[in-house]
Amino acid sequence: MTLFERQEASYRGADAAIRGSWPPEKAMDGEQLEGFLAERRYCVLATVSAKGRPQARPVAFTALGDGIWFATVAGGRLRNIERLPWVSVVIADGEGDAHRAVAADGPVALHADAPSKMLELWEERFGSRADWAVAWFELRPERLYSYDARR
Repeated sequence: MTLFERQEASYRGADAAIRGSWPPEKAMDGEQLEGFLAERRYCVLATVSAKGRPQARPVAFTALGDGIWFATVAGGRLRNIERLPWVSVVIADGEGDAHRAVAADGPVALHADAPSKMLELWEERFGSRADWAVAWFELRPERLYSYDARR
């Protein structure tokens, strides 16, 4: 399932509160969603600490196929994900009438190495290899919503 198809499924299951905050008529279409994720390089990623507290931090990401990939060092984020493999992300830009955003959450899979296509895309997007990464994790969203104020 592509990320756009995941968004469509998310809207089909959305309650009134979500539809009010993330109106389907303001959602990005498939081409817009793909373009937005290709343009943006950073998001805010939230995990849960050992004490049950949310931790949200800006991180680099790359969308590939039906997933959103992240590189990580050996630190709190990795420990949080090992303990509870679930994250939420928000990718946003603009203000007022030019505001756009994507929110996604779901389970993540930890990988010792990223697929070669991901490594190539990462290097292209960020201008260097992620040699510092001790692990990679992939979010395959359970829910994904987008908003484009220009629509």
